[in-house]
Amino acid sequence: MQPMIELHPRADALRGLGLPAIPYPVALPAFKAAVANDGALPLADMLHGLQLRAAHANANHDRLEPAMARLAELLAADDGGDVTIAAGDHWWLEVGPVDLDGPVVTVQRGDSLLAALTPRSDGRLRVAAYRPLDARAAGLLLAFAAGNGWQRALDAAAGVGQRFAGIEGAAYIAYWEGGIGIGPDGSALPEWHAQRTLPARRAAHVAAELDTCHAFGLRATR
Repeated sequence: MQPMIELHPRADALRGLGLPAIPYPVALPAFKAAVANDGALPLADMLHGLQLRAAHANANHDRLEPAMARLAELLAADDGGDVTIAAGDHWWLEVGPVDLDGPVVTVQRGDSLLAALTPRSDGRLRVAAYRPLDARAAGLLLAFAAGNGWQRALDAAAGVGQRFAGIEGAAYIAYWEGGIGIGPDGSALPEWHAQRTLPARRAAHVAAELDTCHAFGLRATR
């Protein structure tokens, strides 16, 4: 991975795009291009840099997430639909509303619901997201986006590594057989049960986040 440099765009450029005035970590080539292009901002690079930063357990998510959400909106090819497809050569996810009252595999961080997965009738997965996806959260979803993703998601939720990730403050996978907020013994967990009413984010915005994470992941392997 190339070293990241903090890009501090001009205030008028940020205002014009509706972006908050925070540092945006980008790789050196993107930083040089932004300087050479006299203010034209590398929006995808900026989103990916924030996704990486937000994946750290000690990240200030309240500060980063408004910028991440706005960048995803700017990058999205939004047709206004509730459902869209995020896909590449070897991965596929349907993005749209998910029933949190039934069995779901969730991506969580701390006591926050980030995303939820349910299986489709054809064996592929549908995902809904409730907060902007950091690089680890998006990477977990992409890992289940090929083949029998539901079984891999169930296996991941049962793994010890997910518990350690949760303890360390990183995004992790959990399985709620009775719907989110219902424990294995059938008792309600109020802090999680209350999140059943969270509104799902726009499907196109979530797809833009997944596309960005996947594209930069491929770029890093070349």
